[in-house]
Amino acid sequence: MFLYGHRNNDVYHLAQGDCNMELRDVVGRSSPVRIPPNSTASDALVSMMENKTDYLLVDRAGPHDAYGIVTRWDLVEGIAKGKDLTKTPVLDLARKPLVVMNNLDLDVRWVAKKMANEGVSKIAVFDKEDFLGFISDIDIMKAVAAKSASKKEGKG
Repeated sequence: MFLYGHRNNDVYHLAQGDCNMELRDVVGRSSPVRIPPNSTASDALVSMMENKTDYLLVDRAGPHDAYGIVTRWDLVEGIAKGKDLTKTPVLDLARKPLVVMNNLDLDVRWVAKKMANEGVSKIAVFDKEDFLGFISDIDIMKAVAAKSASKKEGKG
């Protein structure tokens, strides 16, 4: 995986797999925010604004149901289609099933590969049944950049 075009700096080496950073090191940097499946799209919008987030975990309706995600973009699409968010069930806009990871020991490059393979920018992370939060493409890039900066400082 190649994130940046500078072959002569540490970011290139980290992007080539010298990262040695686990999923557990990156997840949990954002507070997990959930919404019940029987909520309206308007409830989702209010929750996003109150929690200063662009996405929510949509809980399962039962033990055999899948988790989902609703993003600000999903809400924008609903508005564009003329939906009344106060009457539209969040499940009508949410995407299910959710892409999930639960191996906290996994190197983040595998998380990035999963994102690329699935065509998503966020993955929900669970530890058994406990929702720990989402990891996003931005979280991975920030972690790689921070690791690069700390490596450079250590060379000084």
